[in-house]
Amino acid sequence: MFRSIKQLTKIYICQNNLNCVQKRFAGHSKWANIRHIKGLKDAERANYFLKLARQMRVAILEGGSIDPAANLKLSHIIDQAKRSSMPSATIQSILKGHQSDKKQYKRHFLEIKGPGSCLILCETFSDNTHLTRQNIATILRKNGGKYIENIMGLFIEKGIIEVEGNPSQNIDASLEKATDDAIEVGAEEVKDIGENIIQFVCGSTNLKAVTKGLEEKGYNILSSTIEFLPLKYQSINEKEMETYLKLLEKLENLPEVVRVIDNIAVE
Repeated sequence: MFRSIKQLTKIYICQNNLNCVQKRFAGHSKWANIRHIKGLKDAERANYFLKLARQMRVAILEGGSIDPAANLKLSHIIDQAKRSSMPSATIQSILKGHQSDKKQYKRHFLEIKGPGSCLILCETFSDNTHLTRQNIATILRKNGGKYIENIMGLFIEKGIIEVEGNPSQNIDASLEKATDDAIEVGAEEVKDIGENIIQFVCGSTNLKAVTKGLEEKGYNILSSTIEFLPLKYQSINEKEMETYLKLLEKLENLPEVVRVIDNIAVE
């Protein structure tokens, strides 16, 4: 059994520089895994759409086709883009743009040891992998990270589906029903991750079928994505977390970075 995606990212909202309220968002890959796309500010939405566009291009490169019917991973990402209200014209523009772009892009995973000995996978999509690696090395040196090797096997790809809970039911009743439904549609695990959201975990190859099954059962799907989950989580202290969040922000702001995955656990 795999543990639920952890609440990691701390965002401090200050009013008049006085009373600060701490809010925590769920998401293993932090802002990359934005299941709460509704309500995002324009800049955040644009950044998320940019991440989705990169993921589409990676999927095209891997699947060898811009046709979602012939490229399962691309189909998953397009479905998520539509759920996040990305305009159809934008999606089509991304697909056509890939055909006309003559640069030789490559997908690459950089394996990183971060603050507190946490493990990080940084997925990149670049036409100059060597330069991208150098740029990220500079960021790592300044933010408590370094390259290591052979950690890919410590993560596993899974389908992650997040749905809106039933507000008229208590969480125990919602989870009991969700567990029964998970068995029927082929999901492996069900978790309450807070904020009235229930998470289903399934195999990466049957994500589309499980998502469709949950939709047919009346669930409001917030996100349906393929994610890397760690086989073991690593605890870090508050100071290490602050350092990590700075590192994460620097990585996420690089245009070549598709997503960042870590094994950090937060109680």
